[in-house]
Amino acid sequence: MDFFDFFDAASSALELLSNAAPDFEKDESLIKKKKPKYVIEKISLVLILISSGLLFWVLRDPLPVQNPFQSIVIAILIGIFITSTVCLAIYFLESFSFKSFFSMLFFCTSLIAFFTASVLCLYFKSGLF
Repeated sequence: MDFFDFFDAASSALELLSNAAPDFEKDESLIKKKKPKYVIEKISLVLILISSGLLFWVLRDPLPVQNPFQSIVIAILIGIFITSTVCLAIYFLESFSFKSFFSMLFFCTSLIAFFTASVLCLYFKSGLF
């Protein structure tokens, strides 16, 4: 029993000492690493605006393929695959942190829209295929 009492007293003393000592290095690092507000939301909004412009450019004329629905579904699947690859890379770089679930949802949706519009633009307007 004495061992556990000693262990409890030692752990409480260490906890008290660790909380009492000010850590100025952590405070300075927080000040230096302060990120601007709403960066992810601004990036998402720019991606949505670019993708809407690209989609308008591609879809303003009738599509020159026999089955346009199938082509659009394939482009959406390719956009989702590219987006998941980009999000996985961001996750492995440990930069995938968001303020809320809706911020993450808006960012991922804007990436899907951007890459889908890019694939459609590449397929229909570039003349490569």
